[in-house]
Amino acid sequence: MDSWYKLRVAKVRDSVIIKLMNLCEEFEEIFLHDRAFYSKIMRFKNEDINKILNSYKINLDFYREKMLDLNIETISIKEKGYPLYLKNISHPPVFLYIKGKLSFYEKNIGVVGTRKMSSYGESACKKLVSELVGEKVTITSGLAIGVDVTAHRRALALGGNTIAVVGSGLDIIYPPENKYEWEKISREGTLISEYPLGTPPNRYNFPRRNRIIVGLTRGVAVIESYKKGGSLITAKLALEENRDVFIIPGFPSYPSFEGNNNLIKGSYGRLITSGKDILDEYGWTRKNEINISLDIGVEEEKIYNALVVEKSLDELIKETNIPIGKLLGLLTNLELKKLVRGIAGGKYRRI
Repeated sequence: MDSWYKLRVAKVRDSVIIKLMNLCEEFEEIFLHDRAFYSKIMRFKNEDINKILNSYKINLDFYREKMLDLNIETISIKEKGYPLYLKNISHPPVFLYIKGKLSFYEKNIGVVGTRKMSSYGESACKKLVSELVGEKVTITSGLAIGVDVTAHRRALALGGNTIAVVGSGLDIIYPPENKYEWEKISREGTLISEYPLGTPPNRYNFPRRNRIIVGLTRGVAVIESYKKGGSLITAKLALEENRDVFIIPGFPSYPSFEGNNNLIKGSYGRLITSGKDILDEYGWTRKNEINISLDIGVEEEKIYNALVVEKSLDELIKETNIPIGKLLGLLTNLELKKLVRGIAGGKYRRI
């Protein structure tokens, strides 16, 4: 927990905290500016300014000890441990509360679907998760009943890594029927919330938490969804954040697959029939990983490593210091090797 957390304790709004973080490299720099600056230049409300200036005297020892007792870590978007993919979405959480592993990997797929799962949906979910976990892919979901908890259980049963993004404080287990999985994930995987301790599972928390599921992952697999299912909100968010959407097709007569089939008809994602389709999309098989290490030059590797998240040419030039003419040639080589591809907006990403 760093000093920026004083602003959360002072109940400063997240939108204001982000502006302060963009303005100042360190928390203490906030107080180099006076009230007039925040009022006239930053155009903050007096209520916000009072909270900001009063935050300086807040002592975080109580909060640190409380988090320590509960084995919960609190990290801000300014800290190194903050997940890189999540940092690059439109509205990333300013603070994260984490219980369990603090490691976040590139190979991560969101798995979402209805709470009222059919036997076909359950079978499809287990098969997909098994194939992904077999190639060391992290499974991220929301720990709701139905598809979510089925995905978590399968990943845990196979010794895989799983992340549960929840809609309450990490001291309030919800839903209570998933208590066993909640506690097991907190030991063997990762529990994440953007909500402070004591926050109840309010209805409006869950659509917001879906953006975190999207932000942590390379793509989202929709297992089974009704016409107006919450999973469609997650799929829409994924598309807005330039994440891939993978869709399991369902029987036309099943209302619980109407959402899936509508996504496919509207070309809002890629139809898949197995986890292998996702693995092939990203080259996430062990065989491909070996090929990368054997068939890539030093400068190509530099570019490949820079593309942990998608980047424009300007961003790649700045990060790699490779002249544009040479960079374009190297990108072409990487595309021919099926390691990188150009996408909309003049950007590049790993395959």
